[in-house]
Amino acid sequence: MKIRTKWVFIFLSLYIMGGYSMIGCTNLRNKSPEKKFYRIQTPSRLAGSNTPETGKSLLVERFSISPEFETNSFVYRLSPTRFANDFYNNFRASPARMITEVIREDLWASRLFSPAHAMADVHYQLGGKVTEFYGDFQNTKQPMAIVTLRIFLEKNTRDGFTPVIHKTYGARILLAAPDPALLAEALGKGIHQILDQFYRDMEAAGLEILK
Repeated sequence: MKIRTKWVFIFLSLYIMGGYSMIGCTNLRNKSPEKKFYRIQTPSRLAGSNTPETGKSLLVERFSISPEFETNSFVYRLSPTRFANDFYNNFRASPARMITEVIREDLWASRLFSPAHAMADVHYQLGGKVTEFYGDFQNTKQPMAIVTLRIFLEKNTRDGFTPVIHKTYGARILLAAPDPALLAEALGKGIHQILDQFYRDMEAAGLEILK
C-alpha cells in the first residue's frame, strides 16, 4: 500500500507540473512552475427570477470548515489515510469564504429570499459547515471532486429561531483527468448540485416563504 501511494503521488506531481522539463540542470533552474489561482463558481438555479426585496429576509452566516480543508491550497486524497496539499494550485480566497459567498448570492438572487439589512428584520438565517472539499485521486483513472456541506436553515418565530432544515449534503463529480483546473470546475458543480438538493428540500418541506 505504501509503494502504491508513493507512485500515485509521483504521478500527480508530474501531471500537475506538466510541461516542466526535467532534462538538464538549466531547465530545472529556468522552468520552475508558477502558482495558479482559481475561484469557485457555480451557475445559479434561480438567479434572475427575483424581484428585489420581495423575498423574506435571510441572514447567511459564514460557513465554518473542517481543519484539514482550511487552506487556500488544493487538497488531494491519495489513500484512505493520506492527504496532500498542492503548493502550486490555490484558491483566490479561503474555501469557506468562497462557498459562503456562492451560496449567499444564489439564495439572494432567487425569488425566495432577500438580504437582511438588520438583525431585527431577519425572517430566516442560514449557516453551515464544510466537512469535505477536495480532489479524490486515490484512483487516477477515476478522479473525483468531493464536496460535503452541513446546512442549517432556521426560521425566526419571534420567540427564537426554530430549525427548518438541518441536513448534510454531498456531491461526487467525476473528472476526465486529475487536473487542477478540472477539479476547480467540478467543485463548483458539486456546490450547484447541493443547492439543487437544498431547494428541493425546501419545496418538500412546504415552506411558505413568500407569505
